[in-house]
Amino acid sequence: MNTLNLIRPELLTLSSDQLSVLTPYAIVFFGAVITLILTQFSSLPTRLLSIVLSVATLAAGIWASFCLLDHEPMILFSQMMAVDRFSHYFNILFMVTGVFTLVSSVRYLDRELLQLPEYYVLVLFSVLGMMLLASSNELIVLFISLEIMSLSIYTLVGFRRTDRRSNEAAMKYFILGGVASAFFLYGTALLYGATGSTKIPALLEYFKANGSVSPLGVIGAWTLIGGFLFKVAAAPFHMWMPDVYEGSPVPITGFMTTGLKAAVFAAFLRVLSSGFAFGKLSTPGLPLIESWGAQIHNVLYLLAILTMLVGNVLALMQSNLKRMLAYSSIAHTGYLMVGIIAATKTGDAYSGIVFYLVSYVIMNLGAFAVLTLLSEKGDTGLNLQDLSGLARKRPGLAFAMAAFVLSMAGIPPTAGFIGKYLMFYQAVQVGETPLVILAVLCSAISVYYYLRVLVYMYMREPGEQMETPNRLGSIWTTIAVAILAILTLQVGMIPSIWVESAKRAIASL
Repeated sequence: MNTLNLIRPELLTLSSDQLSVLTPYAIVFFGAVITLILTQFSSLPTRLLSIVLSVATLAAGIWASFCLLDHEPMILFSQMMAVDRFSHYFNILFMVTGVFTLVSSVRYLDRELLQLPEYYVLVLFSVLGMMLLASSNELIVLFISLEIMSLSIYTLVGFRRTDRRSNEAAMKYFILGGVASAFFLYGTALLYGATGSTKIPALLEYFKANGSVSPLGVIGAWTLIGGFLFKVAAAPFHMWMPDVYEGSPVPITGFMTTGLKAAVFAAFLRVLSSGFAFGKLSTPGLPLIESWGAQIHNVLYLLAILTMLVGNVLALMQSNLKRMLAYSSIAHTGYLMVGIIAATKTGDAYSGIVFYLVSYVIMNLGAFAVLTLLSEKGDTGLNLQDLSGLARKRPGLAFAMAAFVLSMAGIPPTAGFIGKYLMFYQAVQVGETPLVILAVLCSAISVYYYLRVLVYMYMREPGEQMETPNRLGSIWTTIAVAILAILTLQVGMIPSIWVESAKRAIASL
């Protein structure tokens, strides 16, 4: 076959309608490029210009995605990219995460003498990678999007260039992340060799049409799933997370634990809904697909239990707040896997996962924004004993932190409680009651180490007075903490709007 026949000219041009749905991606891309160029050649102060341009870029992108929520879904670039309500919904989530991260970083960068325009550009490019991940409808595009996000974050992790721990964390994350990316790409290559396609919907059609698949395809599928599990730090692929989180700048740790995890799960949900591994596994007369579904269900079942246990038990032993929240993040991955297991049996469970991801992003961003305010030079002052008497010195900050940790523990009336309730209820509805019981018991374990934070803040005598923070940076970070605390309580007390928006996002898949 002449390869030139595969290049269809009509696929190389875009209509005005197609260009309009790509507006958010274009805004973030060109915003990052313009920020990089102007900060190098403009006579204006670099610090102010970087902040204004990056935040304005994300704000414009949020508005563009919001205006496109009800736009007709489109499949672009020869079915390689899907732009629908689901992708716009997550685009808003990623860009909001970027805004809060940038706002929280102002004081931190000033204090650490790291106020460089590259920081803001890297955050913008990592957000762009997250947005493309949620829209990827083809495995190679998914891999490229994953690398755009990951390479930016590798650099951000090591942004404190003179700090040995930050350098070590960046190198460890880069090496292990590169191995995971290699596994993902190798799995994609094996699937292409077995099926002749890397388009996610086409893979299911191949399995439907053939009724069997070579061992090459089976190995490729499992390798691909392993790459996903590493990126979300599911046990036993979790070893990198605590050290990387501890060595990263505090705002970037919050950015990673929220945006990165949400982006990978969004990509995973699109793959599942397309039927590559799940989605249509209950289709009668397809024993091959049903067999795969049973195998993957059983493996994820065991990994979900292991992930919840490892995350919660090891978090009990931590006195450093960043390491404690890292292991807590692993445990939350286990809870999300419970939702994914439920989604293998019913499409209704997808909305619970999306809602929980939104709740998770809100409460974790808030917790790390508080840690950014409390941290001292070199990311010291982030042990449990450093919280002693915080309620007397900064009652508002202590209240906000209490709201965030109670939400992580799943205590009402917070966003985390509603998220867990909805996701676990949907799992019970499809017969996964034993797994939900284990998840609830693991969540009960987490209450202990979350309540330790409250004990230190409210029941211990204050230690030394904290240094006076930078005025501008602390004001904006404090505003971010206040907004996130209000959202944590609002989502918990009035969840109907948020649940409905999650259901509408999933309905577009």
